[in-house]
Amino acid sequence: MNNKIVTLGVAALGVAAAQAADAGKIWDVTASLRGFYDDNYTTSPEALAEESWGIEVSPGISLTIGEGTDMELSARYAFGMRYYEDRESDNEDYGHELGIGLDKMFSNSSRLQLSNGLVVAQEPEILNGGTPLRTEGDNLRNTFSAQYRRVLSGSIGVELGYGNSIYDFEEEFHSALLDRSYNQVSLDVFYGASQTEYFAGYQFSSTDFDGNTLEVPGLSFNPEARNNHAHYGYVGARHQLDKNFLANLQAGVQNVDYYDYDLMPGFIPEDETSPYVNAGMEWGYAEGSKLVAGVSLARAATDLQAADQETTSVYAQLLHKVSARVHGTLTGRFQDAEISGGGGKLDGKEESLLLLGGSLTYAIADNIWAELAYNYDELDSDIQDRSFERNVVSVGIGTSF
Repeated sequence: MNNKIVTLGVAALGVAAAQAADAGKIWDVTASLRGFYDDNYTTSPEALAEESWGIEVSPGISLTIGEGTDMELSARYAFGMRYYEDRESDNEDYGHELGIGLDKMFSNSSRLQLSNGLVVAQEPEILNGGTPLRTEGDNLRNTFSAQYRRVLSGSIGVELGYGNSIYDFEEEFHSALLDRSYNQVSLDVFYGASQTEYFAGYQFSSTDFDGNTLEVPGLSFNPEARNNHAHYGYVGARHQLDKNFLANLQAGVQNVDYYDYDLMPGFIPEDETSPYVNAGMEWGYAEGSKLVAGVSLARAATDLQAADQETTSVYAQLLHKVSARVHGTLTGRFQDAEISGGGGKLDGKEESLLLLGGSLTYAIADNIWAELAYNYDELDSDIQDRSFERNVVSVGIGTSF
């Protein structure tokens, strides 16, 4: 997505900066300066919306060592500062993104991949923490992933996975509902045939909510009641036609056991069983142009006083090379969520989130470009005083070296 603080700047930089990449160069430094107009920076209902002009600054650096060898190490950091001229409270937003990765090939049949991503931000598209609304403060998300793949015999092999995520929100309300740690382990058995690989697997995850008890009128909500163990069983396939086309499909069943549900009976169900789907594709249809799209169906955290939400998401991103100097980007994401638990006022309620973005980048020189971008966010909620619309327009200039 064209996210608002750090991610928007870095994504736009990437299109133009790729033109100036030197062969054998292991590092890139980028920077951008934008002016913008945001007609609802608080993500509030229309009657309460606040608008502002502002300035955004976003420098970043990336490093890749050993690209194309049997051990590749990568690291990147981006900083974002957004100044709102007309905001009554603190005028500035600050964001940080730090990512590191290791890809080690021990042999043609053995591979280890490690990655860690740390984000500090306010915008929900960047945090992806279970809330569609803007959240004040230095909110943190850290995600670690490890995967080891081994071919055992011929076309048969196994893949072991481990993941850990930590969410820490500064604002008291969202801290109580969304602070948590998540751990998951998985085991897949795969069989490769020509250009297609088939697999079946099992995943176990444990989520521990560690926020303080939330006191709201008529209700004392204990987040520990949402603690859960989840079991996934799935089958799937990965297909690679050539280096320009990849596709994958993973589908199965997910069961979530809320083992502390008795802390809030009636608000938290004892368990939930639902379908699980994760599918995606990447198509490089021309030089400098690419389409990425996918769909997912899974359970996720919510910032409402309920157990969780069952979400269906569809997304797409088109990167198109219009000419040697002009690149366009279109992004879209639609998510429909049904709330589970929370009593009669919340259980079964639905929320639909639509995120659209577009940008046009013109390379003034090999390492200097100008950009015009637009983003539209809309939340349509059955819950009172949550629905909103938001428009953000920006124009800026950037460089890389």
